[in-house]
Parts: sequence; structure tokens; C-alpha cells
Amino acid sequence: MFIAALCAPRMGPDMVLPMIRLGFGGRTVGQPEAARSRPGPVTHLSLILARLGDTLTYLERLDVRYYRLGLTLDVHQIYAEFAECAALLEVLAERIAATGVRLCAHLAPGLDLGAPDEVTAASALAEVEAVAALLAALEARRAGGPLEGVLVAHLSSAAADAQAAERFAARYAALSPRARARLALEHGHAGPSLGRLLAVHQRCGVPIVFDALHWQLHNPEGLSLPVALGLALATWPPGLRPEVHLSSQRSEAHLLPARPPAPARIVPPRPGQHADFVAIGDLERLLCAAAGLPPFDLMLEARAGELALLRLRAEIGRHAPALAARLG
Repeated sequence: MFIAALCAPRMGPDMVLPMIRLGFGGRTVGQPEAARSRPGPVTHLSLILARLGDTLTYLERLDVRYYRLGLTLDVHQIYAEFAECAALLEVLAERIAATGVRLCAHLAPGLDLGAPDEVTAASALAEVEAVAALLAALEARRAGGPLEGVLVAHLSSAAADAQAAERFAARYAALSPRARARLALEHGHAGPSLGRLLAVHQRCGVPIVFDALHWQLHNPEGLSLPVALGLALATWPPGLRPEVHLSSQRSEAHLLPARPPAPARIVPPRPGQHADFVAIGDLERLLCAAAGLPPFDLMLEARAGELALLRLRAEIGRHAPALAARLG
């Protein structure tokens, strides 16, 4: 089999593949009414939470235990509406504790704690604190143990900005312990590379999220996949399960819907654009690279959401049952 040939050079009798939870984020394609995570800037927090409850029901039916929230709430709105939503937050916290679902959040790409502009940085700090407070409330009924809800951000500064890491480290240290414990940095397909973020980790201790597609597109250090993955996993503190991202690059032309005055048109894929589904070969390569490394959870960044997760789960079950048994 392809997977046996691919893994054979690295796998020995003492090498164990980690247990991995597969997850997806944002809207639920197969049940669009369940919980569209971006309903609009004026939506009350209670409606966001009610839709999250619908999504939890859907996740339980699919046997999915890992989900990314896509929040666009105003920072002040979150705090202002917390008290009004206390009962609903309590109910959701009980459900999350009972089902064992891990919730995480990805902050907007423009949010940058390393920004040279102090106003921009202050806004980023406030958003990190607010979303960390929301995740803490949703995790409040978990029976002890390490936290699970992680906030993922980018260091959006230009690659040539040598002071961005220093600014980030100072502002990271200024976060509350609750927010600092949940924040992680992800490298991108441009800008600061994985190697640059590893240096940021050495400076302040922030965990680094490994993104397989971003590593493939932007790897100036020339790190191999097993080394890059292992270095990123090593930045996570004991007890906090690392997050890893996997997607395939879109290769086909696709229809861009009409947005007046522009008509609908066929466009080529952009470099780095995520495909609708994840190629099984991309998953197999990542799992082979993970042999002998610490366990982590895998967020699938595919445009088809849970449909991509379900198809990948079925494909890996047919092609590599031994690997499928390691996926949750």
C-alpha cells in the first residue's frame, strides 16, 4: 500500500502514531441553518450562543469532537452581553463538558500584537482578552485538567520588520494569565516563517501552530516536514494539546458568484488558496511525519467544512485502516 511504502523508512516497532482529533471550523455546510458563525456585526451574543448549541447537536451526530468558532463580535459587545447570557453560557458549558468537544477560535488575519501602531495593538489585545474570556466561560464545567480552548493568531507584520517579534513579546507578556495561556501563533504562507516564529517562541514562550500548507508554500529555512512539525509541537507547554492545521491547495478554476456590478465569472485558483476538500495524500504525509511525536489535534481548513472531514475520514479508513484507528 502507498501508506506503508511512505512510512516504512521512519517507522519502527517502538514508534507510535499519536491519537488525533479531526476538526473543522466555521459554517456547517451540510446543515447551514445550524450555526452560521458570521451572522452579522449587530447580532446579540445570545443568538451566537444559541446557534452554537445547534452546532453542538450536529457535531454529536457526526461524532466530531473538535470545532473552531468563527466569531466576529465586537469586543465591548462580548463583555456587555455576558451577564445577559449567563444562563445560556452555563447550559453550553455543561454540554461541552459532557460531550468532550474541544472549541478553539481563529482571530482575524489583521489582528496583530506585533503591529508598530499602538492603537492597532491595543485593539488586538482587547480582542484576545475578550475571546479568551468567552472560551473560558464555555469551558467552565470541564472536570479539571488542562484547558483546551486555544486562540490562534498570526504575526501579520512584514517579514522585513525586525522589531515585530520584540513588540509581540512585550504585548504577550502584558496579557492576563488567562489570555496568555490560550494564545498561540500560526505561521503563514508569506511574511514571518515558521523559523521566525520559533524565534518568537524562544523570546516569550508563545506556542506555535504548525500549518502544513503554509510550510509547503513558505519554508525559507528548508525544514523537512518531520523536523518542522516536531519543532512546532515542542513549543507547546505540558498538558496543553497542540493544534495543527491541514489543507490542500486549490488547483482548479472555479465560479466566482456575481457581486454587482461585477458579473459571475470563472477564475483561476490563487496561490495558497484552500481547496474544498483535503487530499488523502496530504493527510498521509502528515501522519507519517508525526510518527513518534507528541499527540495533537488536527484542524482541517477545507472550504467544504464537515463534508471534507467526513470524506477524509472515510477515505483514510479504506486506504489505511491502521492510521484511521488513530483518528478521533
